[in-house]
Amino acid sequence: MRLVLVWLAAASTALIASGSTLSIAEARALRSSKTISNYDAAAEEEDRGSFKYTFDFDPSDLSALKRLNNDQFHRMATQPEYLKHIFKSWKSGFKPLEDYASFMESEGVSEYAIKHFIAAFKEYTNHRSL
Repeated sequence: MRLVLVWLAAASTALIASGSTLSIAEARALRSSKTISNYDAAAEEEDRGSFKYTFDFDPSDLSALKRLNNDQFHRMATQPEYLKHIFKSWKSGFKPLEDYASFMESEGVSEYAIKHFIAAFKEYTNHRSL
């Protein structure tokens, strides 16, 4: 009988404690959603001077990149964050640009696209060194 009372007291204490914890978490979530709703990521990126590069590929160039076995180059041309990710890895690789160009050539990327990717990488490294 005493064991049952002790167990009941412990269970009710845990239930009350979890109820107050949930209400505190809800209030915290409401505060954070109010903060997030007024957050403008694009403006912050612009303020920080984020790297942006616009390729002048026409639809036939993009479809040629999409037809390659490796979708990396199509994603580089269409997804700016992926482009920055790849350029970051190129920069940390400490290889000459000719190695990256020869890799792209071996993957079937056109000379036109290779020139644009190399120009974008040069602009990326200049932007990061400012």
